[in-house]
Amino acid sequence: MYLDILNYQKFYVSAIGKFLAHRIENQLKKYCYLYDNQNIGCFGYAHPYLSFLKEYNLSISYCYSKRMGISDEAVIKGKKILIDEERIPFQDSFFDHAFLIHYLENNHNIKLSLREIWRSLSPEGKLYIIIPNKKSSWYLSDKSPFSSGNGFSKKQISQLLEESFFDIQSIERLIYFPNLNIKFINHDLIEKFGSILFKYFNGVYFCVVKKRIYANIKRQDLIKSSLVKKVIKKI
Repeated sequence: MYLDILNYQKFYVSAIGKFLAHRIENQLKKYCYLYDNQNIGCFGYAHPYLSFLKEYNLSISYCYSKRMGISDEAVIKGKKILIDEERIPFQDSFFDHAFLIHYLENNHNIKLSLREIWRSLSPEGKLYIIIPNKKSSWYLSDKSPFSSGNGFSKKQISQLLEESFFDIQSIERLIYFPNLNIKFINHDLIEKFGSILFKYFNGVYFCVVKKRIYANIKRQDLIKSSLVKKVIKKI
């Protein structure tokens, strides 16, 4: 229902949308160490969270699903890239950092999408993911930008990332305040006590992971290794 660029745009110009983006961006800045002239990949609808990228001289690719309803004119003017999540148009080891926001939960084949991201990341490149908690009101409410697609548990996310050859650096629980545009609500106070009283009902998970590189093992080495094990057992 929410997977349309007009819906995302409408939400992120609202007061609650701006507060949400600011809250998550502050966490991103704590973990993201950038340098000039790096290649950055932004997948899904990530730009409301990434204003801090303007502080650096970076090459940024904003990649959107073809299902989000972006016109060809918007692609040309805004330097946006329409992609097929299962075959993204970037060479191997291209990105130094990649951000996935409103992305994985909307993919038809999440494992294949993550493999494509893994392929396009540089050795030990960093990946930052914002993904909805399936127990939260942010996922269950159809007025939330995190209501489309799939929700996840922390265990599911961990297993998915490990199977996709990423080393998990951190998985944090974020966002306990409700999706309400009410001025008298103290969102900071709700966030503080919500993490204590309603720990498992966070709105989103914030994941920081690193591309895992495996050394190539020749067939002869495997044979030698198996022979050594057999000798040891006999001894």
